[in-house]
Amino acid sequence: MKKVISIDIGGTFIKYGLVNEAGTVLCKDKRATVKSGAEDFVNELCEIVNLYNDHSDVLGVSISMPGFINNRAGIPIACSHLRFIENYRLQDELASRTNLEVRVENDANCVALAEKFSGNATECEDFICVTIGTGIGGGIYLNNKLIRGKQFKGGEFCYMMTKDKEGHQILSQNSSITALIDMYKEYKKLDKTVEVLGDEIFKEAETDENVENIIHEWYGNIARMIFNLSSILNPEKILIGGGVSAREDLIYQLENALKEIPWWHFVECKLEKCKHENDAGLIGAAYNFINP
Repeated sequence: MKKVISIDIGGTFIKYGLVNEAGTVLCKDKRATVKSGAEDFVNELCEIVNLYNDHSDVLGVSISMPGFINNRAGIPIACSHLRFIENYRLQDELASRTNLEVRVENDANCVALAEKFSGNATECEDFICVTIGTGIGGGIYLNNKLIRGKQFKGGEFCYMMTKDKEGHQILSQNSSITALIDMYKEYKKLDKTVEVLGDEIFKEAETDENVENIIHEWYGNIARMIFNLSSILNPEKILIGGGVSAREDLIYQLENALKEIPWWHFVECKLEKCKHENDAGLIGAAYNFINP
């Protein structure tokens, strides 16, 4: 069975491995993301590819990465975590250096592709993936097709505008893990530079009612996003991925928050977690290569 070298690029780590045509991750590893410049970054990717150069059955290289990605040309148009790679012809350069076919796709789109390939959306023609982590990402499948948008910005739910008592916000400012941490720091009057992990907040909520209320408000923000997406696109289901999906009570909490919205029953759809969790980027990238 043929294999794809899958590379999942994040702001902190690069995960990589071999994925076969059935979507099975055969091996994987990770290393710190190089941020010293485009040349060093591409050299690092070449080193990763060379780890598997003795595999004659490799079809090519497929990359999942954050930002607005021109998937046709393999060019990151905008990437807030890796500014040095913006407008760089990554696909062509890596293909030239490795003599392999290369494809590049947005990371949240790869999550949706993974769920369509062998996850919780294999039988769905219309579904949405929402990834909740440092920011908010998304992938949209309609009529059995991934929607990338005219300028490759489809599914960028993080820029959906909301309004609160202080004025306008975008979803990444009130629905991401980063937003939850900021809400917690404001309550605790902590300096913005103080490191706080999301898990610590959920743990403290067990004994602090005020922290519990902060989390309740945060779930409400996410629920309103889900409500809006469901009312606009009427999907069969919405799948939640990202770091928060590791929480066992996630769907229960979101369903309770959605029930607080009076009109939810008019636009209700099924809510589930993404299946592939940390391997979604690798699997989705492989599927993007196998089924372009």
